[in-house]
Amino acid sequence: MNRSLQSIVVAYSRILTLYPRRFREEFAGEMQAVFRSSIVDAAQEGVLALVLVCGREFLGLPVNILREFWCEFRREEASMQISQRSQAGPAPGSWSDAFRAALPHLLIALLLAITVALANTGLMAVAGIIFALLFLGGLLVTFYYTWRRKWPAWSASWYGYAGLIVCIFAILPKQAWNPPLDRLFGGGGTLILVLLSLATLAYWLTRRNPIEGLLMALPLIILYWLPITEFIPNAIRMWLMFALFMLSALAAMSILRTNDIRRAVWIVLGASILGGAPIAYARTYWNNIPPEHSLPGSPGQMLELFSVQFLAGAALAIGPVLGWGLWNLGRKYGKAGRLSALLMIFGMVINLIGHFSHWWSFSRQTYLNALQISALYRPDQASSVFMVAAGLVAIFAGAVCLAIPSWRQNKLLSVALILAPLALPLVAMFSTYFGYYIVPVGFTFEFAMLSEIHKNLIFLIGIAWLLMSGWTVTRLYQVPSPIEGAA
Repeated sequence: MNRSLQSIVVAYSRILTLYPRRFREEFAGEMQAVFRSSIVDAAQEGVLALVLVCGREFLGLPVNILREFWCEFRREEASMQISQRSQAGPAPGSWSDAFRAALPHLLIALLLAITVALANTGLMAVAGIIFALLFLGGLLVTFYYTWRRKWPAWSASWYGYAGLIVCIFAILPKQAWNPPLDRLFGGGGTLILVLLSLATLAYWLTRRNPIEGLLMALPLIILYWLPITEFIPNAIRMWLMFALFMLSALAAMSILRTNDIRRAVWIVLGASILGGAPIAYARTYWNNIPPEHSLPGSPGQMLELFSVQFLAGAALAIGPVLGWGLWNLGRKYGKAGRLSALLMIFGMVINLIGHFSHWWSFSRQTYLNALQISALYRPDQASSVFMVAAGLVAIFAGAVCLAIPSWRQNKLLSVALILAPLALPLVAMFSTYFGYYIVPVGFTFEFAMLSEIHKNLIFLIGIAWLLMSGWTVTRLYQVPSPIEGAA
């Protein structure tokens, strides 16, 4: 075999490594031998025959690879369902995997500790750049490592941070902070953000693993606490953020170690409370806001700061997990149940997009405008109101259809199935409504202009909704059936 044919065989062999591991181990050797024999025979017939054989084989590989990955995904899903039915409960994760899940949170906490230790020295900026490069390098190594090992659950901890980093690089070219970065990422930042966000969303939805979903949501919950650290003295702010990331690391470790969604939901909410309450307290009583713009600290002011961020972050974390639970429940009632669950999930997504668009139509200076996404999507109030209304109708119709067959097994769960999804998009947008003086869709008043007693009442209702949603999720993920044996 001459050098050209050998190069073609090597290229074909490299592409075969993209197949799932199980398929490669079983068929890769045979496929490579058949391909080698085919091109040798074709080369003897002439260049045209060789081109036709190579074109047929190489052009068919992408479709075949995607088909095998889909078959592998369906096989793993069926195996997981059989395993869940055969086990009395979920098997705990290993300590090594739990540490890997906590590692990105620990690395950022370490960076904050180094920042405090090197404050007011010339080494702080250098150490920060080196650490950031190491974190990015670790992120790339993790992606490759986990891709080769079929995306283990602990790797989901890294995906949320990957999305935040993509947002930062997409924003930088529009801020004119760093000319070299502007030239490097200019023009492509928005496209990179959109593509990677869609890829992350596709992974999140197709895996349908609630443990991975909560691990991915932890960075989002952290992000919701960071805005209220503004005006907290720098030294205090750094230690509060250090404690927040350490709590997130412990939460990630506990989630993967227990591997039980019924406990993991409360672990995430508990970590958010323990990390956010001190931040809200410091922002209320230890702030350095100029006196002419500050108000005397009060428990009501602290409750508002805490509740808005806590409810918004928790709603977005619970949303996907609730959607997967609804789908699992719908599958138990056949085609009608699946359609009802899909209708509810579709309604929640459209409703959330409608609320988001309504806020965006009022906004004038946001990171979204800095990203110049307005060139891709320009919402108005009329379309936003329509999406919210359509989403509510879809949620209610699907919830009623799904609640009827589950009424005999668990009446309380049937009622919760209607109430929990309806308010989720509104709660998820709490931080924008209270922070930007925006009238929520369907209301005639601004939350931010309400009296303290009415704000507190809304927050208590929000907390009650969150507890009900958490309870609903724990019932939907009972083993082996979310409604079997329920009261």
